[in-house]
Amino acid sequence: MKPDKTSTIPLYIQIREDIRQAITSGSLKTGEKLPPVTSLALQKEVTAATIRRALEDLIGEGLITSHVGRGTFVARQESPKQGVNESIQAGQRLRQSVSRSLAEMMNLAQKPGVIAFTRGIGDPDTIEKGILTRLAQKALSGGEEIFWDYGDPRGLLPLRKAIAALYLEQNIPVSPDQVLVTSGSQQAIALLAQQAAENGTTVICETPCYTGVSNAFSAFGLNLETVPRTADGPELSLLPKHFDPEGALFYVCPVLHNPMGTDISRAKQIEVSRWAEKHHITILADEVYRDLHFEKTQPVSFLKEIGTESAVILGSLSKSFISGLRVGWIITSEERIRTLTQIKKAMDLGCPPLMQGIAKAFLEDEKGYTLHRARIRSHYRKLCDTTLRALKDFMPNEVKWTTPQGGFQLWVTLPDGFSSVDLFLRSIEKGVAFLPGPLQDINNSFINSFRLCYGSLKPEEIITGIKRLGEAVKEYLDESPGKTGNAGLGDF
Repeated sequence: MKPDKTSTIPLYIQIREDIRQAITSGSLKTGEKLPPVTSLALQKEVTAATIRRALEDLIGEGLITSHVGRGTFVARQESPKQGVNESIQAGQRLRQSVSRSLAEMMNLAQKPGVIAFTRGIGDPDTIEKGILTRLAQKALSGGEEIFWDYGDPRGLLPLRKAIAALYLEQNIPVSPDQVLVTSGSQQAIALLAQQAAENGTTVICETPCYTGVSNAFSAFGLNLETVPRTADGPELSLLPKHFDPEGALFYVCPVLHNPMGTDISRAKQIEVSRWAEKHHITILADEVYRDLHFEKTQPVSFLKEIGTESAVILGSLSKSFISGLRVGWIITSEERIRTLTQIKKAMDLGCPPLMQGIAKAFLEDEKGYTLHRARIRSHYRKLCDTTLRALKDFMPNEVKWTTPQGGFQLWVTLPDGFSSVDLFLRSIEKGVAFLPGPLQDINNSFINSFRLCYGSLKPEEIITGIKRLGEAVKEYLDESPGKTGNAGLGDF
């Protein structure tokens, strides 16, 4: 039926409940495909965004599932475990509701005059002037017609060869057939999330972590298990010990962790590798920040540690070069690449060939890429040093923070009982913003921590911003812990 536009009940809720009733009554049966979003929007006389909002809630509840390139289907309902499922679904809805509210709150960081330590991208000043024009001309020098076709869905062969060559610097032989080019690392995560959903694979994720990871897996209706992360890696004692015979997928950011900016320790990496081998776990290692490392000595890649059969590596030029280029990649076994390629073909047929040609021209210029990496590492080291000095100068002694080993972000922790969400609202009034801890954590448990991204700021902005932040922190810590309701947002 069409929603009542005169009702005080939001349109998306009316549509959601209409679909829910059709499923529970049996009018829509298990496995039945729902009409496309555009068709439903015309049918209900609402916008496509309203339909998507209604479907998002039903996906979160597990009533329907969405598969990119295939459509949206009524999910199988497990009646014998209904009580358990309802509890899981309720927890998922609560997680999603809090995450959405916090994400909307971040719009405050866009207020005029606010110094925002929120942008997880690099400084445009690190990009050589005119480089895109030069690289595009080089890419087109072989003739425009080479970019007229969709191309290989795995990515241009010369680009895959150039990406494979990067790993020889770590003494890791990689063949082009073990490389899949993606539209940034975000699409790579989405592909792996869809594969996990279709195979019923258990997914484990260290937390805190990059929000795009948890969002991607949640979008496919996967209920994530989590393992807390400390500065030097996952809490080993909390790694799960019991799995299905097929094992699981474990997401970890071992190099310049987002949001902490630190590396996994060698001891923890060895233990995680042993645990993965024992329980048939596939390690999904996010290495998009590797080229921003300040030191020559870096963590060994899981690719070298446990091999392509047990490891999936994510890489990208979004952090080390230009985010808008949208060129990322997956490196893993040839068999897994073939499977992921089939999913990707249904999603987009392949990444834009011209963007791949520009990336190829960039990576093939060995001297140019080497000089670029040296320049950006020096640049971010200076910004990092400025940030650390400002924190030391303006933060109360009770506040702690990580010391990044590269990249452009770090993790700040308030004393127990104080809320980074509450502090965010106070800091906005001072003219400074950051990313509260719960936004980096699907469990919303890192309430007293937050992320500072300094990569796109000038040194003078960093100093002024942290001075303002220090003033807000001092005023906040003068109050009793837990005085406000926001401080109660924790691990549910």
